[in-house]
Amino acid sequence: MPLSTATLSTASDPLPIGEYVIDAERNVSYVITAFDEGTPANSRTRTYHAVVSNDAATLFLLHEGLSPLDLAGTLLLSERWQDAALPHVARLLPAFHMPWFERVVRHYVPEVVAPDLMSVAWMNQQSKKQWEAWFEQLVAGLDALHDCGVALGLKDEEGTMRHIGVNATGAHWRNLGTLVVLSDQPDAAYADVRALCATFAHTRLLEAPSHIRFALHQAADPAERMSAAMLLNRLRRVAPSSSTTGCPTHVELGWATSPGMVRAENEDRVYAMHVATAAKAQGLRPILLAVADGMGGVEAGEVASDLAIRMLAKAVQDLLADAPHPSAEVIAQWLPETIRTINEAVIAEGNRLGNQMGSTLAFALVVDGRAYLGNVGDSRIYLWRSQEADCPLIRLTKDHSLVQSLVDAGLLRDEDRYTHPERSLIYRSLGDPKAGISDALEPVTIQPGDWLMVCSDGLWEMVRDDAIREMLAVAPNAQVACDRLIDLANANGGEDNIAVAIARFW
Repeated sequence: MPLSTATLSTASDPLPIGEYVIDAERNVSYVITAFDEGTPANSRTRTYHAVVSNDAATLFLLHEGLSPLDLAGTLLLSERWQDAALPHVARLLPAFHMPWFERVVRHYVPEVVAPDLMSVAWMNQQSKKQWEAWFEQLVAGLDALHDCGVALGLKDEEGTMRHIGVNATGAHWRNLGTLVVLSDQPDAAYADVRALCATFAHTRLLEAPSHIRFALHQAADPAERMSAAMLLNRLRRVAPSSSTTGCPTHVELGWATSPGMVRAENEDRVYAMHVATAAKAQGLRPILLAVADGMGGVEAGEVASDLAIRMLAKAVQDLLADAPHPSAEVIAQWLPETIRTINEAVIAEGNRLGNQMGSTLAFALVVDGRAYLGNVGDSRIYLWRSQEADCPLIRLTKDHSLVQSLVDAGLLRDEDRYTHPERSLIYRSLGDPKAGISDALEPVTIQPGDWLMVCSDGLWEMVRDDAIREMLAVAPNAQVACDRLIDLANANGGEDNIAVAIARFW
């Protein structure tokens, strides 16, 4: 029954325990069982615990507003999802309003309560895998809420925990009575992500794989504006259907190049493409990643690097034209012969133009789940296994340079290579009749979760290996990784031309 004026001294008084709130349109009566302790008594929005009058076993949170504006976000979500449920978000039932006295109308949104198992002690007993699952579920729930145009408006750890429920089905967001409309407060979405990550930053996620931990701590940074969708993408770096054993089923490619911040011309060339084959190959199509760093000045270095890339791409196409599955033995014979042919062509072109030109060349040809590598000079090939916890960036090639020789001989520390006055001196390059050859490099078996990267010295000299790995760990895809690495190299000085090509497998 409606309240009498004797029950409430003012139109804004909270409802007493035992009061009935009636959804007349659906003929449902809610009975107030408790006033939510987290609701300020003088607030225009309140949350009550309630049960349906004829079903005391089903629990509800009944969110109340003195006007529609007080529950704007909750009403918006209730209207959009009346007949469905968001993943990892407590379900809201259709909103209704009820007249009380002196023409006062209050507005209500019921929220279905799922019995929780959560307590701090209970949660701390769960495995790190369980914590990873809960974290991803909560990020997915935030993403769904934000897609609907609302946010939780989280601000701190205490407020965040009040909105988290954990039960047999997993983690979910609850206490939805104070949802924020994102069109009014767009930064609330980023605040949600930061607050969630700050709350989980000291949990068993410290034992999670490196890409999860890195994404967690970066998203918790007050200076970051990471969306839930971006964070979710990084948590799901390896697709759930993939295994960390066996061959990957998907690959994405990215590439980028820049003249840097010092030089006017760009003599670097980069290539990242799927290779067309006449016959339909099983599994992933072959791909080629390649970088060439030209030397010899304007109208020389760029000619050498461009010629090297074009000839390499043509040689790969010819190799795979009629046989999309060449054996390892065939490729092992093809690879040095191809580099020798390219070297001879660079020498011939330099003689024709009267220029002493040269180029580095580093490339990875991925066929049937194996990467076949070639390298002349000091461009590099890296591998990062994101699926392995704490896996460092793995350098697959060795620089053909003076400083690398000094490091190998124990005469120079590895970290000193970046400041050595002769760091640009290399002893192998295309265009050299005696030293235009590659090391014999073992092929690498590619796994789901692997990132394969080829780059010029303009990148790796400006961005250290650990920083490259950190950038890969948070990049949502291969192209974004390339673009951000170029930006970082330029921000660090951009002293040379920069080129990078990346393949991400899953």
